[in-house]
Amino acid sequence: MADNPLASLARYSRFMAELLDRPDVIRSTINVWSASPYTGVAEGEVLFNGEVRLRIREEIDFDEKLITSYGYEVYKKGEKQLV
Repeated sequence: MADNPLASLARYSRFMAELLDRPDVIRSTINVWSASPYTGVAEGEVLFNGEVRLRIREEIDFDEKLITSYGYEVYKKGEKQLV
């Protein structure tokens, strides 16, 4: 992948912004920040149409170009879903 979004904080931030720029996204509190020169964190919630809410936390190693740790929770109408 020539433009791997996991290659840098700037690329990953742009990737997330483009991913969340969809008509079915009502609002997002996803923040992406650098924990060090080589790592980053993405954390927050996305509210979709249909009362669906996604909570995420990802830790990214930009040097290795991978997500090293993650957690996702999905809620529909306030009830946690098994995924």
